[in-house]
Amino acid sequence: MQAVSAWDAAHDRACHALVELVCGDGPPAARERAWQQLLTRIAPRIERWAEASPALRRVGLTGEDEPRAVLVDVIDRLCDRDFANLRRYLAHQAPDPEERAEADMVEGLARLAAGPAGEAAGPPGRDADGEARGRDGDELTGTPLRGWLLLHTRFVIKEHIKQRFGWRSVARWAAAIDGDGDVAALRDALGAIDGVLDVEHDAGAGALAIGYRPARVRATELERLVVAHGFAVRPLPAAPGKRDVTSGAERLDAAPELAERPPLTTLLGVRQALGEINAAIDGFPAQMQRALRLWLDDTGFAGIAVELGLAGAKEAQALVRAAQARLRERFRGAWPELFG
Repeated sequence: MQAVSAWDAAHDRACHALVELVCGDGPPAARERAWQQLLTRIAPRIERWAEASPALRRVGLTGEDEPRAVLVDVIDRLCDRDFANLRRYLAHQAPDPEERAEADMVEGLARLAAGPAGEAAGPPGRDADGEARGRDGDELTGTPLRGWLLLHTRFVIKEHIKQRFGWRSVARWAAAIDGDGDVAALRDALGAIDGVLDVEHDAGAGALAIGYRPARVRATELERLVVAHGFAVRPLPAAPGKRDVTSGAERLDAAPELAERPPLTTLLGVRQALGEINAAIDGFPAQMQRALRLWLDDTGFAGIAVELGLAGAKEAQALVRAAQARLRERFRGAWPELFG
């Protein structure tokens, strides 16, 4: 991949000015030129960030085409709905906290799913350009757009990891609704959302079903819109003796039966997996537990050895691999997609 210069404050300001032109009221041709100029400035860096992603490497997404696929999806995310995400950036709107929380969980899953311990991906808190990453660092260095783009690249990488673990790209939200709202207006509003595929309303049963793409729109956003149109939302009555655990939808009644683990195709399943795995790690010998957690935080084996007072990096690597072997033995049957 070609070398790119560091993203400094001057570069950030120039890109920000282009974002303002893209989202402005100027002639379409001028907005298109600004968009192409913006892509020229940001695309090589987004691709490089994807190439350096430890989360992608941990789940085996290391092919030459993977960074480009992430780049294409980030660009698609930026230009969707007449650059709605870029407009939110200009309005200083905070990212969806639920998507950030989901990214944390999926990345945690990727760390735990990693193969036999190898050296850490890189210095903690650094990106592909060797620059500090994260919101605070970008605010301090005067590069807020860069921090915002890094976060959205992270969200796209999260979607690639979800696909790697079999999360469905299409889901279905369904609920019983009642109220004095205008159903036709609700259908029009739902149909205007990017990522909504179809809307079905059964007036007799008082039921609403929405097909959607989780990578584009969240179930909570759909539910908020239904409520905003004057409807109360209630779970649909469950069919006796049946439970849909493969749809990938974020169901209102998605509580597992006793002694039953929800699948990793749901957020509930990911939360439970992380909880059980972390509880198991808490039961490891103190030194093994500390070594594994340091490695999961991208500390190199030499750093782990120093932290724990070990003889060297080889001893640290052996300790981490022993911890991984315990996890595989404990959870291979429960989650073969992680520990098989």
